[in-house]
Amino acid sequence: MFMEAVDTTILNTAIPVMAKSLQVNPIDLKLALISYLLSLAIFIPISGWVADKFGIKKVFIIAIAIFTLSSIWCGFTQSLGGLVLARIVQGLGGSLTMPVGRLIILRTCERHELISKMSIVIMVASLGMMIGPLLGGIITNYFSWRWIFWVNAPIGILSLILSAKLLPYMPPRPVPILDKSGFILFGGGLALLTLGLSMLSETHINITQPLFILLLAAVFLAVYILLSRNKEHPIVKTRLLVIRTFRISVIGNLLARLSFGGIPFLLPLLLQIGLHFSPQLSGFLLTPIALGVFTVKPFSVVILRWFGYKKLLVINTMLVSGSLWSFSAIDVQSSPYSIALLTFVYGFLISLQYTGMNSLAYANIHDDDVSAATSIMSTIQQISQSFGVAVSAILVNFFIYEFSEKQTLTITIFHQTFFTLAILTLLAGIIFTGLRREDGQELIEFNSKAVN
Repeated sequence: MFMEAVDTTILNTAIPVMAKSLQVNPIDLKLALISYLLSLAIFIPISGWVADKFGIKKVFIIAIAIFTLSSIWCGFTQSLGGLVLARIVQGLGGSLTMPVGRLIILRTCERHELISKMSIVIMVASLGMMIGPLLGGIITNYFSWRWIFWVNAPIGILSLILSAKLLPYMPPRPVPILDKSGFILFGGGLALLTLGLSMLSETHINITQPLFILLLAAVFLAVYILLSRNKEHPIVKTRLLVIRTFRISVIGNLLARLSFGGIPFLLPLLLQIGLHFSPQLSGFLLTPIALGVFTVKPFSVVILRWFGYKKLLVINTMLVSGSLWSFSAIDVQSSPYSIALLTFVYGFLISLQYTGMNSLAYANIHDDDVSAATSIMSTIQQISQSFGVAVSAILVNFFIYEFSEKQTLTITIFHQTFFTLAILTLLAGIIFTGLRREDGQELIEFNSKAVN
Protein backbone atom coordinates (compact mmCIF):
# COMPACT_ATOMS: atom_id res chain seq x y z
CA MET A 1 0.00 0.00 0.00
CA PHE A 2 2.84 2.39 0.86
CA MET A 3 4.67 1.69 -2.39
CA GLU A 4 1.58 2.02 -4.56
CA ALA A 5 0.44 5.19 -2.78
CA VAL A 6 3.84 6.75 -3.45
CA ASP A 7 3.72 5.58 -7.07
CA THR A 8 0.23 6.99 -7.66
CA THR A 9 0.94 10.46 -6.27
CA ILE A 10 4.57 10.78 -7.31
CA LEU A 11 3.54 10.82 -10.99
CA ASN A 12 1.20 13.82 -10.71
CA THR A 13 3.88 16.44 -10.05
CA ALA A 14 5.95 15.20 -12.99
CA ILE A 15 3.20 15.32 -15.64
CA PRO A 16 4.23 18.65 -17.27
CA VAL A 17 7.91 17.63 -17.40
CA MET A 18 7.08 14.15 -18.70
CA ALA A 19 4.80 15.63 -21.38
CA LYS A 20 7.63 17.85 -22.60
CA SER A 21 10.11 14.96 -22.59
CA LEU A 22 7.76 12.63 -24.48
CA GLN A 23 6.61 15.49 -26.76
CA VAL A 24 2.88 15.14 -26.03
CA ASN A 25 0.11 17.41 -24.75
CA PRO A 26 0.00 17.40 -20.90
CA ILE A 27 -3.72 16.59 -21.06
CA ASP A 28 -3.04 13.57 -23.29
CA LEU A 29 -0.61 12.21 -20.69
CA LYS A 30 -3.70 11.29 -18.65
CA LEU A 31 -3.52 8.02 -20.62
CA ALA A 32 -0.58 7.04 -18.42
CA LEU A 33 -2.81 7.59 -15.38
CA ILE A 34 -5.95 5.98 -16.80
CA SER A 35 -4.18 2.93 -18.27
CA TYR A 36 -2.83 2.03 -14.82
CA LEU A 37 -6.21 2.51 -13.14
CA LEU A 38 -7.97 0.64 -15.95
CA SER A 39 -5.64 -2.33 -15.58
CA LEU A 40 -6.43 -2.36 -11.87
CA ALA A 41 -10.17 -2.29 -12.55
CA ILE A 42 -10.04 -5.16 -15.06
CA PHE A 43 -8.00 -7.58 -12.96
CA ILE A 44 -9.12 -6.74 -9.41
CA PRO A 45 -12.37 -8.76 -9.74
CA ILE A 46 -10.42 -12.01 -10.21
CA SER A 47 -7.77 -11.22 -7.57
CA GLY A 48 -9.59 -13.15 -4.84
CA TRP A 49 -10.07 -16.17 -7.11
CA VAL A 50 -6.38 -16.14 -8.14
CA ALA A 51 -5.24 -15.80 -4.49
CA ASP A 52 -7.38 -18.73 -3.34
CA LYS A 53 -6.41 -20.84 -6.36
CA PHE A 54 -2.63 -20.49 -6.03
CA GLY A 55 -2.16 -19.41 -2.41
CA ILE A 56 -2.35 -15.89 -0.99
CA LYS A 57 1.31 -15.56 0.00
CA LYS A 58 2.63 -16.85 -3.34
CA VAL A 59 0.33 -14.57 -5.36
CA PHE A 60 1.23 -11.56 -3.21
CA ILE A 61 4.98 -12.09 -3.73
CA ILE A 62 4.60 -12.61 -7.50
CA ALA A 63 2.42 -9.48 -7.72
CA ILE A 64 5.06 -7.36 -5.95
CA ALA A 65 7.71 -8.71 -8.35
CA ILE A 66 5.56 -7.78 -11.38
CA PHE A 67 4.90 -4.32 -9.98
CA THR A 68 8.59 -3.70 -9.27
CA LEU A 69 9.89 -4.92 -12.64
CA SER A 70 7.24 -2.98 -14.58
CA SER A 71 8.14 0.16 -12.60
CA ILE A 72 11.71 -0.17 -13.86
CA TRP A 73 10.34 -0.66 -17.38
CA CYS A 74 8.28 2.57 -17.08
CA GLY A 75 11.47 4.50 -16.42
CA PHE A 76 13.06 3.29 -19.65
CA THR A 77 10.14 4.09 -21.99
CA GLN A 78 10.72 6.62 -24.79
CA SER A 79 7.15 7.24 -25.98
CA LEU A 80 3.66 7.69 -24.61
CA GLY A 81 2.58 4.37 -26.13
CA GLY A 82 5.45 2.54 -24.44
CA LEU A 83 4.68 4.20 -21.13
CA VAL A 84 0.99 3.26 -21.37
CA LEU A 85 1.89 -0.38 -22.07
CA ALA A 86 4.29 -0.51 -19.13
CA ARG A 87 1.71 1.09 -16.88
CA ILE A 88 -0.85 -1.58 -17.89
CA VAL A 89 1.56 -4.30 -16.74
CA GLN A 90 2.26 -2.31 -13.60
CA GLY A 91 -1.49 -2.15 -13.01
CA LEU A 92 -1.65 -5.95 -13.32
CA GLY A 93 0.78 -6.22 -10.42
CA GLY A 94 -1.10 -3.56 -8.47
CA SER A 95 -4.43 -5.27 -9.10
CA LEU A 96 -3.19 -8.23 -7.08
CA THR A 97 -1.12 -6.54 -4.36
CA MET A 98 -3.85 -4.17 -3.11
CA PRO A 99 -6.87 -6.49 -2.83
CA VAL A 100 -4.79 -9.54 -1.90
CA GLY A 101 -3.14 -7.44 0.81
CA ARG A 102 -6.61 -6.58 2.12
CA LEU A 103 -7.56 -10.25 1.87
CA ILE A 104 -4.56 -11.13 4.05
CA ILE A 105 -5.93 -8.75 6.69
CA LEU A 106 -9.43 -10.23 6.40
CA ARG A 107 -8.10 -13.76 6.79
CA THR A 108 -5.81 -12.97 9.76
CA CYS A 109 -8.01 -10.73 11.94
CA GLU A 110 -11.36 -10.90 13.65
CA ARG A 111 -14.36 -9.17 12.07
CA HIS A 112 -14.53 -6.57 14.85
CA GLU A 113 -10.90 -5.62 14.15
CA LEU A 114 -11.58 -4.81 10.49
CA ILE A 115 -12.20 -1.05 10.75
CA SER A 116 -9.30 -0.40 13.13
CA LYS A 117 -6.79 -2.46 11.15
CA MET A 118 -7.90 -1.09 7.80
CA SER A 119 -7.54 2.40 9.28
CA ILE A 120 -3.92 1.60 10.13
CA VAL A 121 -3.33 0.44 6.55
CA ILE A 122 -4.95 3.61 5.20
CA MET A 123 -2.75 5.74 7.47
CA VAL A 124 0.34 3.99 6.11
CA ALA A 125 -0.92 4.61 2.58
CA SER A 126 -1.55 8.24 3.55
CA LEU A 127 2.08 8.50 4.58
CA GLY A 128 2.98 7.28 1.10
CA MET A 129 0.62 9.85 -0.42
CA MET A 130 2.29 12.52 1.72
CA ILE A 131 5.78 11.59 0.60
CA GLY A 132 4.84 11.00 -3.06
CA PRO A 133 4.22 14.57 -4.29
CA LEU A 134 7.20 15.90 -2.33
CA LEU A 135 9.49 13.14 -3.60
CA GLY A 136 8.15 13.58 -7.14
CA GLY A 137 8.81 17.30 -7.05
CA ILE A 138 12.38 16.86 -5.76
CA ILE A 139 13.21 14.10 -8.26
CA THR A 140 11.71 16.03 -11.19
CA ASN A 141 13.48 19.22 -10.16
CA TYR A 142 16.95 17.78 -9.53
CA PHE A 143 17.00 14.49 -11.46
CA SER A 144 15.25 12.87 -14.41
CA TRP A 145 11.51 12.16 -14.19
CA ARG A 146 12.43 8.53 -14.89
CA TRP A 147 13.59 8.16 -11.30
CA ILE A 148 10.01 8.54 -10.08
CA PHE A 149 9.54 4.96 -11.35
CA TRP A 150 12.97 3.60 -10.55
CA VAL A 151 12.59 4.63 -6.89
CA ASN A 152 10.14 1.71 -6.57
CA ALA A 153 12.94 -0.81 -7.09
CA PRO A 154 14.50 -0.74 -3.57
CA ILE A 155 11.04 -0.57 -1.92
CA GLY A 156 9.85 -3.51 -4.01
CA ILE A 157 12.91 -5.60 -3.19
CA LEU A 158 12.49 -4.89 0.53
CA SER A 159 8.79 -5.83 0.27
CA LEU A 160 9.69 -9.12 -1.41
CA ILE A 161 12.15 -10.02 1.35
CA LEU A 162 9.76 -9.10 4.17
CA SER A 163 6.85 -10.94 2.52
CA ALA A 164 8.88 -14.11 2.10
CA LYS A 165 10.13 -14.06 5.70
CA LEU A 166 7.20 -12.69 7.70
CA LEU A 167 3.90 -13.57 6.01
CA PRO A 168 2.30 -16.78 7.31
CA TYR A 169 1.82 -19.67 4.91
CA MET A 170 -1.66 -19.61 3.41
CA PRO A 171 -2.34 -22.73 1.34
CA PRO A 172 -4.53 -22.73 -1.77
CA ARG A 173 -8.26 -23.17 -1.27
CA PRO A 174 -10.87 -24.98 -3.36
CA VAL A 175 -12.32 -22.54 -5.87
CA PRO A 176 -15.13 -22.76 -8.42
CA ILE A 177 -14.38 -22.73 -12.13
CA LEU A 178 -13.44 -19.24 -13.27
CA ASP A 179 -16.29 -17.39 -14.95
CA LYS A 180 -14.36 -16.78 -18.18
CA SER A 181 -17.24 -15.31 -20.16
CA GLY A 182 -18.07 -13.03 -17.23
CA PHE A 183 -14.45 -11.92 -16.99
CA ILE A 184 -14.37 -11.09 -20.71
CA LEU A 185 -17.72 -9.24 -20.64
CA PHE A 186 -17.09 -7.36 -17.42
CA GLY A 187 -13.43 -6.54 -18.10
CA GLY A 188 -14.15 -5.72 -21.73
CA GLY A 189 -17.02 -3.46 -20.73
CA LEU A 190 -14.87 -1.54 -18.28
CA ALA A 191 -12.05 -1.25 -20.82
CA LEU A 192 -14.38 0.09 -23.50
CA LEU A 193 -16.06 2.46 -21.07
CA THR A 194 -12.75 3.96 -19.97
CA LEU A 195 -11.48 4.12 -23.57
CA GLY A 196 -14.63 5.92 -24.70
CA LEU A 197 -14.40 8.51 -21.93
CA SER A 198 -10.71 8.95 -22.63
CA MET A 199 -11.36 9.54 -26.35
CA LEU A 200 -14.02 12.11 -25.50
CA SER A 201 -11.39 14.06 -23.60
CA GLU A 202 -8.88 14.09 -26.47
CA THR A 203 -8.04 17.47 -27.97
CA HIS A 204 -9.07 16.41 -31.50
CA ILE A 205 -11.51 13.54 -31.98
CA ASN A 206 -14.52 12.60 -34.10
CA ILE A 207 -17.39 12.51 -31.59
CA THR A 208 -19.05 9.49 -33.23
CA GLN A 209 -16.13 7.17 -32.40
CA PRO A 210 -16.18 7.53 -28.59
CA LEU A 211 -19.99 7.49 -28.54
CA PHE A 212 -19.99 4.18 -30.43
CA ILE A 213 -17.42 2.74 -28.02
CA LEU A 214 -19.46 3.90 -25.00
CA LEU A 215 -22.56 2.28 -26.49
CA LEU A 216 -20.64 -0.96 -27.01
CA ALA A 217 -19.39 -0.79 -23.40
CA ALA A 218 -22.97 -0.42 -22.18
CA VAL A 219 -23.97 -3.51 -24.19
CA PHE A 220 -21.09 -5.57 -22.72
CA LEU A 221 -21.96 -4.60 -19.15
CA ALA A 222 -25.71 -5.08 -19.67
CA VAL A 223 -25.16 -8.57 -21.09
CA TYR A 224 -22.90 -9.42 -18.16
CA ILE A 225 -25.52 -8.29 -15.63
CA LEU A 226 -28.20 -10.39 -17.32
CA LEU A 227 -26.04 -13.53 -17.54
CA SER A 228 -24.53 -13.24 -14.06
CA ARG A 229 -27.95 -13.49 -12.40
CA ASN A 230 -28.22 -17.14 -13.43
CA LYS A 231 -24.67 -18.12 -12.42
CA GLU A 232 -23.83 -19.61 -9.05
CA HIS A 233 -20.30 -18.16 -9.03
CA PRO A 234 -20.18 -15.02 -11.20
CA ILE A 235 -17.00 -13.00 -11.50
CA VAL A 236 -18.75 -10.15 -9.65
CA LYS A 237 -21.67 -10.85 -7.30
CA THR A 238 -24.04 -8.15 -8.51
CA ARG A 239 -26.81 -9.65 -6.36
CA LEU A 240 -25.10 -8.03 -3.35
CA LEU A 241 -26.50 -4.75 -4.69
CA VAL A 242 -29.93 -5.70 -3.33
CA ILE A 243 -28.52 -4.80 0.10
CA ARG A 244 -29.48 -1.14 0.43
CA THR A 245 -26.47 0.11 2.41
CA PHE A 246 -24.08 -1.70 0.07
CA ARG A 247 -25.87 -0.35 -3.01
CA ILE A 248 -25.76 3.24 -1.73
CA SER A 249 -22.09 2.85 -0.84
CA VAL A 250 -21.25 1.55 -4.32
CA ILE A 251 -23.26 4.21 -6.18
CA GLY A 252 -22.02 6.94 -3.83
CA ASN A 253 -18.41 5.91 -4.41
CA LEU A 254 -18.93 5.89 -8.16
CA LEU A 255 -20.66 9.27 -8.41
CA ALA A 256 -18.49 11.06 -5.85
CA ARG A 257 -15.19 9.86 -7.34
CA LEU A 258 -16.40 10.83 -10.80
CA SER A 259 -16.57 14.35 -9.42
CA PHE A 260 -13.33 14.67 -7.47
CA GLY A 261 -11.28 11.71 -8.76
CA GLY A 262 -9.40 13.98 -11.16
CA ILE A 263 -8.21 16.49 -8.54
CA PRO A 264 -4.72 14.89 -8.18
CA PHE A 265 -4.45 15.27 -11.97
CA LEU A 266 -5.71 18.88 -12.12
CA LEU A 267 -3.90 20.52 -9.21
CA PRO A 268 -0.33 19.91 -10.51
CA LEU A 269 -1.37 21.33 -13.89
CA LEU A 270 -2.83 24.43 -12.24
CA LEU A 271 0.24 24.97 -10.08
CA GLN A 272 2.88 24.31 -12.74
CA ILE A 273 1.22 25.48 -15.96
CA GLY A 274 -1.27 28.04 -14.64
CA LEU A 275 0.90 29.56 -11.88
CA HIS A 276 4.33 28.54 -13.26
CA PHE A 277 5.44 26.95 -9.97
CA SER A 278 8.38 24.55 -9.99
CA PRO A 279 7.70 20.79 -9.69
CA GLN A 280 9.29 20.87 -6.24
CA LEU A 281 7.02 23.65 -4.95
CA SER A 282 4.03 21.94 -6.57
CA GLY A 283 4.92 18.78 -4.67
CA PHE A 284 5.15 20.70 -1.40
CA LEU A 285 1.70 22.19 -1.96
CA LEU A 286 0.12 18.80 -2.71
CA THR A 287 1.61 17.20 0.40
CA PRO A 288 -0.95 18.81 2.78
CA ILE A 289 -3.69 16.73 1.12
CA ALA A 290 -2.16 13.57 2.54
CA LEU A 291 -1.40 15.39 5.79
CA GLY A 292 -5.11 16.16 6.12
CA VAL A 293 -5.94 12.50 5.47
CA PHE A 294 -3.36 11.40 8.03
CA THR A 295 -4.63 13.89 10.62
CA VAL A 296 -8.29 12.91 10.61
CA LYS A 297 -7.88 9.13 10.36
CA PRO A 298 -7.47 8.43 14.13
CA PHE A 299 -10.72 10.30 14.81
CA SER A 300 -12.78 8.93 11.91
CA VAL A 301 -14.67 6.29 13.88
CA VAL A 302 -15.39 8.75 16.71
CA ILE A 303 -16.78 11.29 14.22
CA LEU A 304 -18.84 8.58 12.54
CA ARG A 305 -20.27 7.49 15.88
CA TRP A 306 -21.10 11.09 16.75
CA PHE A 307 -22.88 12.05 13.52
CA GLY A 308 -24.02 8.73 12.12
CA TYR A 309 -23.52 7.67 8.52
CA LYS A 310 -26.39 9.57 6.92
CA LYS A 311 -25.72 12.93 8.53
CA LEU A 312 -21.95 12.69 8.08
CA LEU A 313 -22.09 11.75 4.38
CA VAL A 314 -24.73 14.35 3.49
CA ILE A 315 -23.00 17.20 5.34
CA ASN A 316 -19.45 16.19 4.40
CA THR A 317 -20.34 15.90 0.70
CA MET A 318 -21.48 19.53 0.80
CA LEU A 319 -18.22 20.50 2.55
CA VAL A 320 -16.14 18.63 -0.07
CA SER A 321 -18.08 20.50 -2.76
CA GLY A 322 -17.20 23.78 -1.03
CA SER A 323 -13.56 22.72 -0.83
CA LEU A 324 -13.46 22.10 -4.59
CA TRP A 325 -15.07 25.49 -5.16
CA SER A 326 -12.38 27.10 -3.01
CA PHE A 327 -9.74 26.01 -5.53
CA SER A 328 -11.37 28.48 -7.95
CA ALA A 329 -9.94 31.25 -5.77
CA ILE A 330 -6.33 30.22 -6.46
CA ASP A 331 -4.61 32.73 -8.75
CA VAL A 332 -1.28 34.50 -9.21
CA GLN A 333 -1.97 36.55 -6.06
CA SER A 334 -2.39 33.46 -3.86
CA SER A 335 0.41 32.74 -1.41
CA PRO A 336 1.81 29.19 -1.11
CA TYR A 337 0.59 29.15 2.51
CA SER A 338 -3.02 29.83 1.53
CA ILE A 339 -2.86 27.17 -1.17
CA ALA A 340 -1.41 24.70 1.33
CA LEU A 341 -4.28 25.46 3.72
CA LEU A 342 -6.85 24.78 0.99
CA THR A 343 -5.24 21.46 0.05
CA PHE A 344 -5.02 20.46 3.74
CA VAL A 345 -8.74 21.11 4.25
CA TYR A 346 -9.52 19.13 1.11
CA GLY A 347 -7.46 16.16 2.35
CA PHE A 348 -9.16 16.32 5.76
CA LEU A 349 -12.65 16.29 4.25
CA ILE A 350 -11.92 13.73 1.55
CA SER A 351 -10.60 11.32 4.17
CA LEU A 352 -13.87 11.53 6.12
CA GLN A 353 -15.76 10.99 2.86
CA TYR A 354 -13.81 7.84 2.00
CA THR A 355 -14.11 6.45 5.53
CA GLY A 356 -17.87 6.89 5.52
CA MET A 357 -18.51 5.65 1.98
CA ASN A 358 -16.16 2.66 2.19
CA SER A 359 -17.02 1.30 5.64
CA LEU A 360 -20.77 1.65 4.98
CA ALA A 361 -20.42 -1.07 2.35
CA TYR A 362 -19.75 -3.72 5.02
CA ALA A 363 -22.53 -2.72 7.43
CA ASN A 364 -24.94 -5.49 6.39
CA ILE A 365 -22.64 -7.88 4.50
CA HIS A 366 -22.54 -11.51 5.65
CA ASP A 367 -19.12 -12.90 6.58
CA ASP A 368 -19.22 -15.29 3.62
CA ASP A 369 -19.62 -12.35 1.21
CA VAL A 370 -16.92 -10.06 2.64
CA SER A 371 -14.34 -11.07 0.00
CA ALA A 372 -16.84 -10.61 -2.84
CA ALA A 373 -17.91 -7.25 -1.45
CA THR A 374 -14.26 -6.19 -1.14
CA SER A 375 -13.64 -7.07 -4.80
CA ILE A 376 -16.65 -5.04 -5.91
CA MET A 377 -15.65 -2.04 -3.79
CA SER A 378 -12.03 -2.18 -5.00
CA THR A 379 -13.21 -2.35 -8.62
CA ILE A 380 -15.65 0.54 -8.22
CA GLN A 381 -13.02 2.69 -6.50
CA GLN A 382 -10.49 2.12 -9.25
CA ILE A 383 -12.74 2.57 -12.28
CA SER A 384 -14.40 5.65 -10.81
CA GLN A 385 -10.95 7.11 -10.14
CA SER A 386 -9.98 6.59 -13.79
CA PHE A 387 -13.33 7.99 -14.91
CA GLY A 388 -12.75 10.99 -12.66
CA VAL A 389 -9.49 11.76 -14.47
CA ALA A 390 -11.29 11.43 -17.82
CA VAL A 391 -14.16 13.69 -16.73
CA SER A 392 -11.70 16.34 -15.53
CA ALA A 393 -9.86 16.21 -18.86
CA ILE A 394 -13.15 16.50 -20.77
CA LEU A 395 -14.10 19.60 -18.77
CA VAL A 396 -10.67 21.18 -19.28
CA ASN A 397 -10.86 20.66 -23.04
CA PHE A 398 -14.42 22.02 -23.13
CA PHE A 399 -13.46 25.19 -21.28
CA ILE A 400 -10.33 25.61 -23.45
CA TYR A 401 -12.62 26.03 -26.47
CA GLU A 402 -14.94 28.31 -24.49
CA PHE A 403 -12.44 30.65 -22.84
CA SER A 404 -9.10 30.39 -24.66
CA GLU A 405 -8.72 31.87 -28.13
CA LYS A 406 -5.21 30.43 -28.44
CA GLN A 407 -6.36 27.01 -27.19
CA THR A 408 -3.98 27.10 -24.23
CA LEU A 409 -4.39 26.28 -20.55
CA THR A 410 -5.15 29.38 -18.48
CA ILE A 411 -6.09 29.93 -14.84
CA THR A 412 -9.68 30.76 -15.87
CA ILE A 413 -10.05 27.32 -17.45
CA PHE A 414 -9.00 25.65 -14.21
CA HIS A 415 -11.36 27.87 -12.20
CA GLN A 416 -14.32 26.88 -14.38
CA THR A 417 -13.36 23.21 -14.11
CA PHE A 418 -13.13 23.27 -10.31
CA PHE A 419 -16.48 25.07 -10.05
CA THR A 420 -18.16 22.48 -12.30
CA LEU A 421 -16.67 19.61 -10.29
CA ALA A 422 -17.98 21.24 -7.11
CA ILE A 423 -21.51 21.25 -8.56
CA LEU A 424 -21.19 17.62 -9.67
CA THR A 425 -20.03 16.62 -6.18
CA LEU A 426 -22.99 18.40 -4.63
CA LEU A 427 -25.37 16.53 -6.95
CA ALA A 428 -23.63 13.23 -6.17
CA GLY A 429 -24.42 13.74 -2.48
CA ILE A 430 -28.15 13.30 -3.18
CA ILE A 431 -27.63 9.52 -3.16
CA PHE A 432 -26.80 9.62 0.56
CA THR A 433 -30.18 11.12 1.42
CA GLY A 434 -31.54 7.62 0.74
CA LEU A 435 -29.88 6.36 3.90
CA ARG A 436 -31.82 5.85 7.11
CA ARG A 437 -30.74 7.36 10.38
CA GLU A 438 -29.88 3.96 11.87
CA ASP A 439 -27.91 2.69 8.84
CA GLY A 440 -24.40 1.57 9.71
CA GLN A 441 -24.94 1.76 13.47
CA GLU A 442 -24.44 -2.00 13.80
CA LEU A 443 -20.89 -1.70 12.53
CA ILE A 444 -20.04 1.34 14.66
CA GLU A 445 -21.56 -0.07 17.85
CA PHE A 446 -19.99 -3.48 17.26
CA ASN A 447 -16.63 -1.86 16.72
CA SER A 448 -17.09 0.24 19.85
CA LYS A 449 -17.97 -2.74 22.04
CA ALA A 450 -15.06 -4.73 20.65
CA VAL A 451 -12.61 -1.92 21.37
CA ASN A 452 -13.98 -1.36 24.88
